[in-house]
Amino acid sequence: MSLNETPEESIYTVNFRKAWITPEYKRTNRVVGILREFAKRHMKTDDIKIDQYLNRYLWMRGKRNPPRKIRVRMTKDETDTVVVSLYEEFKERKSQTEDLEVKQEVETPEEQPARKKKKEAEGKEQAQPEVSTKEEDKDAAATNPDEANKKVPEPKTDEKPRKKSTRKKKPVDQET
Repeated sequence: MSLNETPEESIYTVNFRKAWITPEYKRTNRVVGILREFAKRHMKTDDIKIDQYLNRYLWMRGKRNPPRKIRVRMTKDETDTVVVSLYEEFKERKSQTEDLEVKQEVETPEEQPARKKKKEAEGKEQAQPEVSTKEEDKDAAATNPDEANKKVPEPKTDEKPRKKSTRKKKPVDQET
């Protein structure tokens, strides 16, 4: 591969049916092996790297229950290293950036001042300090002195009294 060429990319769907032949407690290990074998066969190199997001996806449901099949993107760089990554990851990133572009285009110049006014109104509401309950209590006590003298009964708890220890305490030796 020359330096001017772009990295070779391919998208594959890998079926892991062979993993269900192995014992239950080795299935996800076998899935990783099948994925490496598949990448070696199709990309024709022995240097295979599995992306951390793909690895997490494979191990998400534990050692006994890996996914049955998966869609991956294999990228071969200049040093013949193949990076195997999850295909949905790229799809989600692309759709998120497209959504941002669409939102920016939809907003017309007429909507911008209305949006700014709305933000300013929200900011003013948040800037006003709230009256604390202590201040409200003081105001109520100033208007009705009878209510200020009333004590609110504390809720009783069902705590049992602690038993005293039956163990004898050791006498403390004092050195003189």
